[in-house]
This record gives sequence, structure tokens and C-alpha cells, in this order.
Amino acid sequence: MRREKMRFYFVGIAIILFSITIVFRLVQIQTDPVFHEISEKVGNQATYKPKDFEAVRGNIYDRWGNLLAGNNEVYEIGVNLNQITESNKNEIVNFISSLTGLNRDFVRTRVEIPYQPEPLKENYAVFSTIYRNATEKMVEEISMAQETNRALYPITWNGRLERTYPDHRLGANVLGFYSSVGFFGVEGFYDNILSTVETSTFISMNPYDVMEIPDIPHGASVILTIDREIQARMEEILDRSIKNSGSSSGTVIVMDPETGEILAMATTPRANLNQPSEQILAEYPTLNVDGYDIQTPFNRAIMQTYEPGSVFKVFTLAAALDSGAVTPETEFLDTGVVNIGGMTIYNWDYGAWGYQDMTGCMQHSLNVCLVWMAQQTTTKTFYEYLSSFNIDRKTNIDMDGEASFPFLSPSNPTPFGSDPNAPRWYEGMIGPHSFGQGVSVTPIRMITSIAAIANDGRMMAPHIQKAVVQDGRIRYYNPKIVSTPIKPETAHTITEMLAVSLEKEASDALVEGYRLAGKTGTAEIPSRQGYVAGQTNASFVGWGPVDDPKFIVYIWLEKPQSSIWSSVVVSPVFSEIVENLVILMDIPPDKIRMEMASSQ
Repeated sequence: MRREKMRFYFVGIAIILFSITIVFRLVQIQTDPVFHEISEKVGNQATYKPKDFEAVRGNIYDRWGNLLAGNNEVYEIGVNLNQITESNKNEIVNFISSLTGLNRDFVRTRVEIPYQPEPLKENYAVFSTIYRNATEKMVEEISMAQETNRALYPITWNGRLERTYPDHRLGANVLGFYSSVGFFGVEGFYDNILSTVETSTFISMNPYDVMEIPDIPHGASVILTIDREIQARMEEILDRSIKNSGSSSGTVIVMDPETGEILAMATTPRANLNQPSEQILAEYPTLNVDGYDIQTPFNRAIMQTYEPGSVFKVFTLAAALDSGAVTPETEFLDTGVVNIGGMTIYNWDYGAWGYQDMTGCMQHSLNVCLVWMAQQTTTKTFYEYLSSFNIDRKTNIDMDGEASFPFLSPSNPTPFGSDPNAPRWYEGMIGPHSFGQGVSVTPIRMITSIAAIANDGRMMAPHIQKAVVQDGRIRYYNPKIVSTPIKPETAHTITEMLAVSLEKEASDALVEGYRLAGKTGTAEIPSRQGYVAGQTNASFVGWGPVDDPKFIVYIWLEKPQSSIWSSVVVSPVFSEIVENLVILMDIPPDKIRMEMASSQ
């Protein structure tokens, strides 16, 4: 009996010790941080699923705060599959089909996706998306219907942000577009600040749980230098000019020469930015140009180089005057022809214009005289001035996709390599270069460089951003001087000469009440076989008012059919643009401004 009691006693002690060990181990495990981490992960996998929340992309505004690009909330309508039953299935299918216009059979396939309760299976699904891009009105209709019909409770919706452009095509080439990332223009260049890092959290798999939405980060907003009203008017004038002249495309840029701000930049074509990206890009087809497949540029103003022709002559004049090689009164006997480097160069009309001063040479746009100007300047000095105007490099404007083309010069004679058949610089090239032939530049390069003449010889960095707004703080762009290629007095002299040449010519570019300076440019179009007969690029650059320039305008019409001459097809366009600018920019006529200034 005693031995039996001892046995029970030892067994009891053993059980107690074992129990204590188990309890101790359980406590140890539950207080172990590694266990907690594993437990949380497993728990999340079992009852939650990860969900990413896309950051809110920043808005884009014009200089006056008009919204150019923003975000609209759209909705995805679907069903919670774990709430679908045989008794409510048909009613749900009929309701969604009626609401959205979707085929009933399609809706049924989305409603009948098998619901798997095991959370770790790959085909596990709770929410089944049926209709994307639903409106707020549709969501309201669902809510109202669910108030009176419990069978529709499985229908639910998720909101998401969609990039939207309120003006559709307005400023399309400036803005670019957004499709997961920014493409072209402002959307492309400023993609890294418009967007920010997305956030994520775990959401309950239980449809009845209330989900707590985390704070969603916002990207910065960008305020542009663009004036929406000026942009719209420039696009309207450009489109009409292309139609009237039969041109294949066109470009207009309006800049403030004092700051480098782009007030408007209109090109063709311009896509509806609210389309899917594939449809946007389809509006810029690949074309066969001179045997090459070339994508239509999204923005010709910055992405397409071309030979500008006689508008380039302002640089030759600037170099000759600033270096002291000529004065405005210097006379030149124009014979209508010159031979240089094995080339014979004629005036545009093959005529001889006799004695001309330098203003007359610009007024009549005499190629032979411009070759002589460049020679008087000397080859070395001429190309140094072109380099100081940055003709041989990009402007680095804050837009995506700026193009450039190698510039043949004494400092860069073989930009295409050592191939003996590749173009290379030689002494005679100063001839065609002096009047803008054999030089390929973008419109943004041309207006930026010529704007130095309208701004006392100071070249400003062109820019499209006026300010950035982030976290309630606004940071303004500070205008930057890129270079000072000529002296202020030279700039004033050129402006006066080009104003006089327009007035003497009784040009169609003139606007009553305002003195303007300007230069036409009619350029032949090069091909692999030489210059194409009967096809030209017609350009015009002009600025004003002459005494205090507030704007500079660059116009390019490609392959006009009504006339090949810039003075015929582009000069009137400049006049119409200025007539609109002086109203939109509130610039009084010269006489009134002078009277106001003298009375102060």
C-alpha cells in the first residue's frame, strides 16, 4: 500500500513538472519577438491581402492658375464573390447589365467566378471587377438601389484616380501625357516631381470589416509660364494658317525675351490627351521621308530640326556689326552672284541689286551681301559668334525630347566621323551658313538665340516652368542668363535696322500703332538627292514693341502650297498674332505708351 502511494506521488510530481515545462515554453514562445513577426505575417496572409495605393499625381496649371492637367476620380464596379448566392445572382446580373450597358452573359461570367475560401490558394478571389471607368452617378444609383434591395448588397465599387486634361487638345504638345509614367513635354520632363512613391497596406478579406485608408502622398504641382488664352489663340491662328496656305505642318512659339518664359507653343498635330495612350500615339504616325521612316514629332517646336533659311541672317548681321566689320551705313555693290569654295551663290531672285547699305541688304534679303558680310567678319570670328549664340547646342528647355543636329564648323569639322562620304566642314561653307543653308536647328533654338537681340544682347534660358508647389510651399523659377553674345548697342542697332526694313518694304507683317522688328526666311528643303524643287520652309521671326520688347514670335510653316515665299504666307500670320498679343497682354499702342511715360 505504501509503495503504491509512493508511485502515485512520483507520477504526480512528474506530471506537474511536465506541465510547468510546457507552460514555460509556451510563455517563452509567445514573448519571443521572432514568433510575433512570423505570427503577424501568417495572420496577414490568412485574413488580409496587400493593397497598393497609388500616389496622387500633381496638377499642371497655366500661369494664371487655370488647370491644364489633373486627376478625376473614376470607379470600378464589381461584386464580392463570397456574397454571391443562387438567390441573388440573377438579380445582380440584370442590375449591373442595365446600369452599365454590358452584355448579360459577360456580367454573368464575372459574377460566377468560383469563390475559394482558402486564402493561400492562387485563384482566391473576393472582389471581381466587372466595369471600369464608372461615373459617380452610377455609384449613386447602386447605393440607392441597395437601400431598398438587400439582394444587391454584393455589388461594390473601388475608386481610383485617372489623369485628365480639361481642354483635351489644348497645349497637348506642351503637356505631353501620362500613362503609368509621363511621356513627352511637361509630363515627361517633370515626371519625377509630379509623381511620388506609392504607399501600401493590408486590407481585410472580410467584406464587413471597415478598412482604414492610409495617408496617400501627393506629388508636386507645376505652374507653367504658358498663358492659356494666348495658347488657345495661337493654336487657332496656326490651324487656320496651315489650312489657308496648304502647309503640311506648322509651329508658333511666343516668348518673353526678357525672361525666357514661353507664353505659348503651338504645333501640329495635337492629340486629344484624354484618349488611351495607343490612340494618342496613333495621331503621330510614322512617315517615309526621303527614304527614311520617321516618326511624326510629338512637338515640332523642340523635337524637329530644319534649315531655317534667311531668318538665320540676323546672326550674320550681328557678328558683322558687333565685331566692327561693318556699320549700318557700309555700302556693298551687289552683283547678284558670288563664287566661294567652288560654289556659285545667287540672290533669291537671281537679280543684281546694285549699291546697298546693310539695312538694304537685310530688307531685300540678299544672299550675296550676307556672304560678303561673313567674309568681312572673317571665318574664325564668324563661327565664334555663332557659337556664342549657342547655335551648335541644345537650349536645354525643361521639356522632354529636345533634339539637335550636328553643326559643321571649324571647331567641329567632322561630327559624322571619318567616313569620306560623310559631310564635313570646309572653308567655303561660310557662304551657305551666312544665310541659313546647311544649318539644321529647332524652332526653340532659333527663337532663344534671336531673343538675345530683343533683350539688349542677353540670351535667357528658355523655360516652361514658372513655379513648383509642394506641401503648401511655392518655389518660383529664377530666370537665367545663358550668355551675352553681343553688346547692348549692337542689339539696339539690329532691332532698328530690322524695323526700318519692314517699314520700307511695307510688309504684311506690320501692325498699325506698333513698331515691330522682324525677318522673313524662305528655305529650300534638302534631300539625299539635293534640294527639292518647289518645296520650301517658310519662317518668320519678329518682336516688339521695338523700344521695349514684350514678346518675340517665331513662326514656321512647312511646305506651303499657296506660295513658297515667307513674305507672302507667314508675314500676315505674324501680323495677326501681334494684333492678338497686344490685346491679350494689354500692351497699349506706342503713342499712348510714350505719352504715359512722359507724364510720369
